[in-house]
Amino acid sequence: MQNIVFVHVHKPFTLASTLICISVLQLLIILEPFLWKKKGVSDDDTQESVGGFFQRHFGQEVVDYLIDPFVAFTRCGYPESLSMRHSFPDLWNMEKRFGSVISGAIKSKLSAKKEKSGQTKGSVEKGKRQRGSFSFHGGMQTLTDTLCNQLGTDELKLNSKVLSLSYSHDGKSAFENWCVSSAAKDDKHSQSLSVDAVVMTAPLCNVKEMNITKRGTLFPLDFFPEVTYVPVSVIITTFKKEDVKRPLEGFGVLVPSKEQKNGLKTLDRAPSGLHLYTTFVGGSQNKELAKASTDELKKIVTSDIRHWLGAEGEPTSVNHYHWSKACPLYGHNYDSVIEAIEKMEKNLPGFFYAGNHRGGLSVDNAIASGCKAAELVIAYLESPPDEKTRQE
Repeated sequence: MQNIVFVHVHKPFTLASTLICISVLQLLIILEPFLWKKKGVSDDDTQESVGGFFQRHFGQEVVDYLIDPFVAFTRCGYPESLSMRHSFPDLWNMEKRFGSVISGAIKSKLSAKKEKSGQTKGSVEKGKRQRGSFSFHGGMQTLTDTLCNQLGTDELKLNSKVLSLSYSHDGKSAFENWCVSSAAKDDKHSQSLSVDAVVMTAPLCNVKEMNITKRGTLFPLDFFPEVTYVPVSVIITTFKKEDVKRPLEGFGVLVPSKEQKNGLKTLDRAPSGLHLYTTFVGGSQNKELAKASTDELKKIVTSDIRHWLGAEGEPTSVNHYHWSKACPLYGHNYDSVIEAIEKMEKNLPGFFYAGNHRGGLSVDNAIASGCKAAELVIAYLESPPDEKTRQE
């Protein structure tokens, strides 16, 4: 498994300071079972920030030099702006169960091994897969392309906008109670499709713009709170290998916000003869910089790559992609967002919500969310007719 390099000195690499910093952080992590602090009785632990949680368990240095760059890259936010309960639910639950995060991780690992050793060979093969990193030779687009090919063009309506969703149960059939109206891009004519259930994966800001009716009556969505979205720009640059004097000895570079004002996060995915760097700019730490022009971002990113990795000359290629609403921010009020999603699912029979607004932002979280939604749809379709209409 490849490593992420956390840079924590604001100058060309100094071996002594790097080793001292790493040693201190390792010591703080090792001593966590003995030094972590419980929250005060009056504190609302459901609203605790990521920064507050890790500060209690590992100290401020770990927050500044490990957690800060990590959550900026994976959650697009500051440690203090993110809800621990929603950003890292496994660790949040682990503290509830064991207290110490390190002790809980060790006990969970030992428990899993014990359960595995007690299973038969066949049951182990059918059990939970081992965690690990994976990718595709053709990039992540391979995954969506494969899914599209499996479905076939007749089952897909790409570049289309959902105009309305209508639920109407006539009492005669438990199926095809949903009507989806959509229109292709630049097409004035809409198309309607009758379906048994709906799995919604659109961002909530888009869902609120949809016209949803239930038995002919408009279904109000005014109970949804405002969701904060963060912008992200991705700059992809390539340099000749001979022009990079300090190539990465790992998967990427995450620079703490204390050490760099631009807050850039760079991954190295090198094709033959080149170093290809994917640099993420923006998030809640640098909203305005994410909106900058390609030329401006090229200048900033190239300067940082030269500083950290010793690159010389100009990049051989530059590509820029921008998302104004890249992902939702799991902030302190995110409980109200989850409650709104659950309310919508409860009051609309056969309606299920999946995606990165609930359960995590990563690709594996999104896949898990889709699998869970599929299981819920199957259970719904196989349930007796009276259960399907019970929500009405």
